[in-house]
Amino acid sequence: MAVFRTPEVAPGEYGDLFEFLMKELKLFKRQLLLMLKHVQTGESMVYQQAWYDFHLKDRLTQLLKADDYAAVAELPINKKGQTGIYIETRYVKSGKLVGLQLVEARPHEGGRYVGLTPAAVFTDGDGERLLALAQKLK
Repeated sequence: MAVFRTPEVAPGEYGDLFEFLMKELKLFKRQLLLMLKHVQTGESMVYQQAWYDFHLKDRLTQLLKADDYAAVAELPINKKGQTGIYIETRYVKSGKLVGLQLVEARPHEGGRYVGLTPAAVFTDGDGERLLALAQKLK
């Protein structure tokens, strides 16, 4: 069991979850160009986004950095794309790997996306414990 987190790359900005999974941890491999498979279980990656009202940005940042996922699960999820912040989740259905990160879309900065919290990747038992939360965040 392990938890991995991306480092801060600029003040208040963290490395990208997808890049972290693919290039640093090498937990997924490409198969047939588009499919991403977990290197150990062979499961496909599930990708979801849960969008939140922008006024929750500081609260979500605080909760995710404190690993208070029960409180995150209590917050209301908005319709996709209606606001500029979302929690990105990438996981496998067995829960052997669950990754999540709070991201902000910044159209005023050329349309870039910024990780507001470290991308957190949970494996094995840690991932299995967070699977229900990851599946809810859509």
